[in-house]
Amino acid sequence: MKARSLTLVLALAATAVVLPACGDDTASDEATTTTTTTTTTVVAAPSINGAWARNSPMKASNGAAYMEITGGTSDDGITAASVDASIAAKVEVHETVEVDAAPSDGAMSSTTAMMGSTAATGDGATTPTTLSPTLEMRPVDSIAVPAGKTVVLKPGGYHIMLLDLVKPLVIGDSFELTVTFATAGEQKVQVDVKDAP
Repeated sequence: MKARSLTLVLALAATAVVLPACGDDTASDEATTTTTTTTTTVVAAPSINGAWARNSPMKASNGAAYMEITGGTSDDGITAASVDASIAAKVEVHETVEVDAAPSDGAMSSTTAMMGSTAATGDGATTPTTLSPTLEMRPVDSIAVPAGKTVVLKPGGYHIMLLDLVKPLVIGDSFELTVTFATAGEQKVQVDVKDAP
């Protein structure tokens, strides 16, 4: 009888040791089965195509670069550009705008006198009859590049101005231009020198 009681006590003790261990394993299994799902959004930067610069006359001190820029997945804008110092001393983002050739006081400017025709008045003075617009290039803070849209930098519009050229731009040459976007950062592009796009 004593042997039987001892066997029963040992069996109960072994069960008591095993049961808490089984309960802990179940709790830890539940904790490790939790998963986290993360989504990543890919943002495409603007792309630059067809970069070119018109060849410059031997004594020209400035030049301009043109290109097509297609917006990425979000709105952006060109804020600056640069070239190696062996190409030009300074680079600016520009636009060409039409300005009134006649001064506000009615007097003819030298530009109007050269570009517009005149008609005689009764007192012998001349007044402009037609005005040819004057085009002026101006620096701008940025050129907007809307998402998914194409912006064309071209003669008579937006362009990258190369100031104080080190040497003339010659057909067949090329140079590297760095375009800086407000969001996408810098992009390097090869600019080919030619007489037309």
